[in-house]
Amino acid sequence: MSQNSEPAVRGGRDWAGAAGSVLFAAVGVYVFLTSFAMSPMAAMFPRTIGAAMAVLSVLQVVASLTGRSGRSLEAGDGVRAQADGLGRRLSLVAIMVGWAFLFPVIGIFVTSFLACIGLMFTGTFGRPTSLRLSIYLAVVFVMVVFFYLLMSNVLNIPMPRGLTF
Repeated sequence: MSQNSEPAVRGGRDWAGAAGSVLFAAVGVYVFLTSFAMSPMAAMFPRTIGAAMAVLSVLQVVASLTGRSGRSLEAGDGVRAQADGLGRRLSLVAIMVGWAFLFPVIGIFVTSFLACIGLMFTGTFGRPTSLRLSIYLAVVFVMVVFFYLLMSNVLNIPMPRGLTF
């Protein structure tokens, strides 16, 4: 019996992750630079998000190129891990695309709450206990309420109201 129950891990550069991160860094820089054409109040949100996106993407590029961006499994777990990973990635894309198309119609609060629940289940491994699921749902609700109130009442960002309160 092996002492280490974790699958074998190999280090290495994540070229795909680095390339994707370079793309996100470029988008962040673009958003930051185009915000200078806006009024100071209107530019606050895009500047903050663009700068954060660019900085975090550069950090991810460094992590990807130094082999610190995550763990890749050896060939033994390959097919099952790839299938699970592909399903999660496709779910992520479907949820985010659905969120983007539906929030102008249904409203940002309801759509964001449903998207966060979907993303929570996409990122959860195994079956959570009832208590843990209740805690997760409560945290998601509080998080969505907080960001909704922050964006609509503090930052005065016009939001599609839809089915919101």
